[in-house]
Amino acid sequence: MPRSSELSDFEKGIIIGYHKCGRSLRDISSDLKYPKSTVVYVIKKWKVSGDCWNVPRVGRPTKLGDRDRRVLTRENSEEPLPNDDPHQ
Repeated sequence: MPRSSELSDFEKGIIIGYHKCGRSLRDISSDLKYPKSTVVYVIKKWKVSGDCWNVPRVGRPTKLGDRDRRVLTRENSEEPLPNDDPHQ
């Protein structure tokens, strides 16, 4: 379980904008109410890679693929035929 939620791309952009305006790390941290370590991490990641977007996480694969989901949706939307039961 994560300790806190991840910063959105918008929030990271605000931190980078403050940094580009020449604000100190302490000022950014106190103005935006983020820990100084978070501000340092975002700015460092931005300087190294040129961006700091949130990437999708890896995890367990889904049980149904897109095609399977479409087939099930189509089958559920069809109306059953009368006397379709072979056991009658």
